[in-house]
Amino acid sequence: MSAVSCRLKFGAIMDSMEHEETQEIQSQVDSQIKSNRTPLIVRVLVIVLLIVVCIGIYFEQSSQPNQKESSLKGDLQKLGLAYHEFHRVREHSPTSMDELVDFMNNPPPPPKQTSIVPPDSVSVVVIPPSIQKMIREGQLVVVWDAHLTNSGQENDKYLLAYVKDSATNGGFALTAAGRALELTADAFKSYSLATTEVKSEDQIETSVGDSKKEENE
Repeated sequence: MSAVSCRLKFGAIMDSMEHEETQEIQSQVDSQIKSNRTPLIVRVLVIVLLIVVCIGIYFEQSSQPNQKESSLKGDLQKLGLAYHEFHRVREHSPTSMDELVDFMNNPPPPPKQTSIVPPDSVSVVVIPPSIQKMIREGQLVVVWDAHLTNSGQENDKYLLAYVKDSATNGGFALTAAGRALELTADAFKSYSLATTEVKSEDQIETSVGDSKKEENE
């Protein structure tokens, strides 16, 4: 074999070895890149998860006042329903919270049927304990013994109940028609309160007679 052939064969061997070393190095680099890429993806996912959790907490906290307001509005409407049901059955408004609650807890039986159409029974409305507490603590002012007309449109012009500081800060109120609404301080001042029942002369005479009877006893 000539010297030239030997040199060519040796060069080919060297080129082959260098190519294999290059491929091995490239493979190691690729493997290192992949191993470094995996923790990076994990970190990104963790950060995204934390952002999602923070956003969820923010919206949950920001929605709590709205839920509270919505609950108060619904509770006021239940108070209005109970108030009107008392008025429908007794034909006069309740004179106190205790009278209204007692009526709902012990509804009277329906009147005897005198026609083909059966008489309406009392629709029992549960007055939320939170509303009862607000009334008893003076946080919610209610016009007891209110004069209600047969016109819902007319009743809606007057307030039957309202949050105590509504004249200063605004707040939720209940019209005499049983509609709950949120009012600004100025809007609240534009409403009139429902008037109390005007007693007839017979009722006045009866109450005077009862008073004299108590004095004599």
